[in-house]
Amino acid sequence: MMETERLFIRPFEHGDIDLIYRIYSDEEILRYTPFDVKNRKQAEAHLTAIIKDWDAEPRLSYEMAVILKKTAEKIGRTHILIDPETDTGMIGTLLIQEHWGHHYATEVSEALLDFCFTHLKLHRVNAVCNPDNTASWHMLEKIGLRREALLRQKCRYVKNGNQSWHDELEYAILESEYLPRSGNGMQISGCRKRGEPCNSESGYTIIHTVQREAIDDSPVGRRDKIGQD
Repeated sequence: MMETERLFIRPFEHGDIDLIYRIYSDEEILRYTPFDVKNRKQAEAHLTAIIKDWDAEPRLSYEMAVILKKTAEKIGRTHILIDPETDTGMIGTLLIQEHWGHHYATEVSEALLDFCFTHLKLHRVNAVCNPDNTASWHMLEKIGLRREALLRQKCRYVKNGNQSWHDELEYAILESEYLPRSGNGMQISGCRKRGEPCNSESGYTIIHTVQREAIDDSPVGRRDKIGQD
């Protein structure tokens, strides 16, 4: 589990089906992603695959639920996808609409950066987004990633059986360039396997205090694309 100032971030469990279905059945949440909406059965299959990824060796996919500490409400999902050939982690976040505009995606993304560089010891972290998704790339620049490329018609979107091609921005930051924000605290003690208790021997806890600042609050997405802030 990761813990930020306002959020818990933990591996998905079978009881999270309502959250997965809510995210992947909402066209507006998926607007800037290549994903089409899912029905309940498809959402259940997707959750099963997510949970299976946590048991893979080596573990290359860390897909997690985002939960409000104050109310215990499940508000989104976030993901780290590792490319072992380049020692790179791709990050992305999707939040349900009621929680857009509170800078939760910023808070999640900063915690993911800390986890990628401090615990996973990755060389590079990247994220991609649709150029029209201004809130997404503003947030990425705010947390220290730089724009590396505009890839023309790179991403295939399939919506309601219709295919279209879209440009994609790629942002990244190297481990050598990364500096945690001043005033942030962080505690890490290993990485727990799904289902194990989080303690000093088998679990990790990141306590990450985020200094929130005003940014553009329009909707955001991925190919894991980045998330609604």
